[in-house]
Amino acid sequence: MSSRYVGKPIPRVEDARLLTGKGRYVEDLRAPGMAHSVVLRAPVAYGRITELDIADALEMPGVLAIFTGRDLDRLGCHPMICPAAHDGSDGTPFKSPTRDLLARDVVRFAGDPVAFIVAETEAQALDAMEAIVADYEELPVCTDPEQSDDLAVLWEEGDATAVDAAFAAAARTVSIEQHTDRVSVSPLETRSALGFHQDGRYELHTQSQGVHFLRKMVAGTLGIAPESLRTVTADVGGSFGIKITNYPEHSLVLLAAREVGRPVRWVSSRSEAFLTDAYGRGQASRAEIALDADGKILALRAETVGDMGAYASALGVSVLTKGFTKTLGHVYDIPVLHARVKAVYTNAAPTDAYRGAGKPEAQYLVERLIDKASRETGLGPVEFRRRNVVPPQKMPYSAANGFIYDSAHFEAAMDDGLKAADWDGFAARRAQSEARGLKRGIGIGLYLHLTGGSAEEKSEVRLEENGDILILTGVQASGQGHETAFAQLVADKLEIDMDRIRVVEGDTAQIATGGGTGGSSSLPIAGVTIMKASDVLLDRLKERAAEHLETAVVDLEYGEGAFRVVGTDRRVSLTELAALTPAEERDALCGLAESDHEVQTVPHGAYIAEVEVDPDTGFVSLERMTGADDLGRRLNPLIAEGQIHGGMAQAIGQALFERTVYDPETGQLLSGSFMDYQLPRAADLPAFDLLATDRPTDINILGMKGAGEIASIGVPAAVVNAVSDALGLTDIDQPLTPERVWAYIRG
Repeated sequence: MSSRYVGKPIPRVEDARLLTGKGRYVEDLRAPGMAHSVVLRAPVAYGRITELDIADALEMPGVLAIFTGRDLDRLGCHPMICPAAHDGSDGTPFKSPTRDLLARDVVRFAGDPVAFIVAETEAQALDAMEAIVADYEELPVCTDPEQSDDLAVLWEEGDATAVDAAFAAAARTVSIEQHTDRVSVSPLETRSALGFHQDGRYELHTQSQGVHFLRKMVAGTLGIAPESLRTVTADVGGSFGIKITNYPEHSLVLLAAREVGRPVRWVSSRSEAFLTDAYGRGQASRAEIALDADGKILALRAETVGDMGAYASALGVSVLTKGFTKTLGHVYDIPVLHARVKAVYTNAAPTDAYRGAGKPEAQYLVERLIDKASRETGLGPVEFRRRNVVPPQKMPYSAANGFIYDSAHFEAAMDDGLKAADWDGFAARRAQSEARGLKRGIGIGLYLHLTGGSAEEKSEVRLEENGDILILTGVQASGQGHETAFAQLVADKLEIDMDRIRVVEGDTAQIATGGGTGGSSSLPIAGVTIMKASDVLLDRLKERAAEHLETAVVDLEYGEGAFRVVGTDRRVSLTELAALTPAEERDALCGLAESDHEVQTVPHGAYIAEVEVDPDTGFVSLERMTGADDLGRRLNPLIAEGQIHGGMAQAIGQALFERTVYDPETGQLLSGSFMDYQLPRAADLPAFDLLATDRPTDINILGMKGAGEIASIGVPAAVVNAVSDALGLTDIDQPLTPERVWAYIRG
């Protein structure tokens, strides 16, 4: 492959549009006769609906319709499902409460939808909502997963017998308890939806990470064939996992459009987002390792309780079970392991996939345990890790839970990170901080990711009538820069200018199928498939070029956007081939390829955090943040670093600031606004020092590994380990708010 574009820090082509107000978001859309809708939500976290009177509200000015749970059967609606649901490892059936589009008799969290109001204007809909009389009989609530006895599924992986034997023979054991609190994902663009219906066909415009998955989920709730629903996603202002799934409002705008005979739009307020968006994380865990006399790991066992929230969201259970256990083996040579996961229900908004989807929780737990062991053994954080990381000569490595690491250089990445962070010079910096009355600490966070996502990808690369190239792909950007990245790949492959390439995503009417974006999979899945489709296109065009040039296919060579007869000046360009092709044959000017390759890659690396702690206030200042990441082969270093920067910011927020709080008695959300829930600001973050430790993978033809979730996986432990080092305390936990740190200092 030539490298005119691949490997170059090409500025994102979509930014010119997005930064000048020319983006196309759901709230930018208008339709003739469009009605507006709002949702009446339960004010209690758990209770029976004892009264729901909409009579006065129906008479309010501008009101077109009001729907409640009593209407669902009449309207032909079905409950929402959890497609990732699975039985327990012992065969016990998965348990899930019924999740209707609107609560029928019982509400299970504060924010559960009770009525859907449609009016001429949003203001009129809000006025009508205030006129609805609703009353509830409150029931006892539970918002703490550790206190919940409402079990969804029990999941175990590994060899418990072998682990018990290793612990019995161990010279030393080390244990730790850690929490990964619920995280309010808070993308810049709140959720919204615009629904159409005409002649038995539906059309939904909404944010998503994959229109085909969403279409299937929404169609099921309406009792219609997926083919009768067109689902469209244009620009998305951030997702990070929570817009993969369907929500009641997706289905409600469609059935409302059908019933009132007009397009219907719904837009979430920020308050609704805090109440009802799927949350990320939410686990309380304990882990323990067995060590021999030399500090080598003999076994690992872990137990975790995962918070499903009030209902089983689309992917929520798989995040807590299979997602959590997938990378529990971490970067360390652990002979045997065993994990036990309890996924339980609470009276809170559901949880689902969030950047990393179980891997950040697992890697944080193990890496904090490793750091504690490094101190208890006296080996220190570097030497203990060096003794236990999987060495390169063991590649490909089969982890104790069965996952294969095709190639990785964990120790080399750690050493690169340590050098870049000036680990050896830390003592002098600590002394300077101590002279100012501050505590300084440094911490390591090694990580790996086993990328995944859905392999249901079918990409198409098409030569258009004017000679330009159209890429159709089933993944979906929500800020990742697909329009640039995929164009770079194909521009290099076809040796043409990038501005001749257009990328289309997010429309079930144009794209046959696709698994969407998730699991850091855009390049390992869609990128590879697009390249294969480009090869198919070139083969087809080569036959047409041979026919036009009256020569054999074997006598043609391709380069710089044209086919040439070898040894002559006879040539035909892509543009000329497009013009020469009759309209009725133009559909043949395309290459189509399905994902049929190994999609799991193993990006990995090391993060090193350096902090100062004010012992009088407990305030943690993140002074330095260094990262050494192996992404295989970087398509666009600018985009790659942008992805890492964003993940680092989110991970730092999780480690230091973000805390979701529910009132334990009433189940009311107490952290329901940005006055109560702190996201990291620019002033909270240092300049990030990142370096590439890339080694291409042989798993795919691009040599590329995933990137989107790596920082969210590796950074939290690095930050907490640094604060642990500063305080001289091992048993601390995120989020390290000033109040919590101040309390740790005072014992």
